[in-house]
Amino acid sequence: MGTFAFGGSIPHAPRVRETVQRVIDDVLKPLLESDASSIELLTVTEDEIVVRVTGRAAFGVGAEYVRTGVIEPALRKVVGDECAIHIKKTIPTAKRRR
Repeated sequence: MGTFAFGGSIPHAPRVRETVQRVIDDVLKPLLESDASSIELLTVTEDEIVVRVTGRAAFGVGAEYVRTGVIEPALRKVVGDECAIHIKKTIPTAKRRR
């Protein structure tokens, strides 16, 4: 079991989910939306968090920095170093011509 950055144990998954969702909604989503990107929380367990990014945060110039220098550190402050963070990238799809 991991620890929060402020020293407490990671509680059960629903509480972690709520806390991580709050960080995404209040901090990460507004930042990413200002750069034509988005983030979505997919899975939360006591030892793993999976999010999906779209737009420039997935494949644009600087996308690797956004994922490793912005998204991951923000989530780490909530869940600590023991929890694995996986960031999936959504491949954009082109509209079909008719």
